[in-house]
Amino acid sequence: MNESELKEKLNEYRSQVEGRSREIESILRQLRMLQKDANKFRTQRDEGNEKCKKLSAEAKELREKRDSINKKIAGIKEKRGKITEKIKGLSSEIKKSKEQRDELNKTARGTDQSLGKLFEKNLSILLNEDIPLSRETRIFENILEMKDRLKSAKEATDLHMKVVTTYEGLKGLDVEVDGISAEVRKLADESEKYHLQAVSIYDTVDKMRKESDEAHKKLLEKYDEMNPLRDRITALKEEIAKIQEEMAPYSDQFAEIKSKKDEERKAQMALEVKEKLKSSKRLSFDDFKTLMEGNAIAIEKDGGSSK
Repeated sequence: MNESELKEKLNEYRSQVEGRSREIESILRQLRMLQKDANKFRTQRDEGNEKCKKLSAEAKELREKRDSINKKIAGIKEKRGKITEKIKGLSSEIKKSKEQRDELNKTARGTDQSLGKLFEKNLSILLNEDIPLSRETRIFENILEMKDRLKSAKEATDLHMKVVTTYEGLKGLDVEVDGISAEVRKLADESEKYHLQAVSIYDTVDKMRKESDEAHKKLLEKYDEMNPLRDRITALKEEIAKIQEEMAPYSDQFAEIKSKKDEERKAQMALEVKEKLKSSKRLSFDDFKTLMEGNAIAIEKDGGSSK
């Protein structure tokens, strides 16, 4: 091929390379924009996940506090339950004692004090006064009856004192139960506070996790957009390499022709300078340089011909 044909062929190859290079640059611009979006979504995802991690740790700590308080409440309730059972037992005992006391009072039909005075009076009459036999008999019978009634009255009084003592103990237990119940309510309020705080944090975590998942989804979508573009760049580079490989022989041939033309031009210019020298004209620095290059070409040619 001559120089003109080679030049046309090389320009054709260069046009193909430049077209693919422009396409690569256009794709790179798209990739930079997509990468910017991808970085934004990646940052949103990672920051969201990190915040979720920290908030989850806070919520876990609140839950542990809540569970610890609930465990304490359970222990206090167990203690209260035992006292309540004791109260039930004492209440049942008081009820039973009161029923027995009331039955004895029915039998006694008076207090032990009043019956005791009446018993002593009748006994004194029986022992100290001179009374008819019929009255003596009646008083003796009254004394025997009153003795049983007095016994019932004393037993009723003892039961009453027992009821009073038991009731005082029962009031103390009621006060203790009220104190325990107040402590349970206080702890329950504190437990509820931690529970609500944990629930609020978990709601926030769920919302943030959804946002992070959405950012991750968008990031993957950007990757799906970027991957074909990267593949296209790889394909274009391979095409450019193939074109350059096909272009290489033509480039070498064109360079060889150009080199020969340059040598011939320099040799011709050197001859012109020699002619100028022969005519005793003054040489410029460029003339001297041309002369040296021309002589070097000549020497090289001479050396090549002697081989």
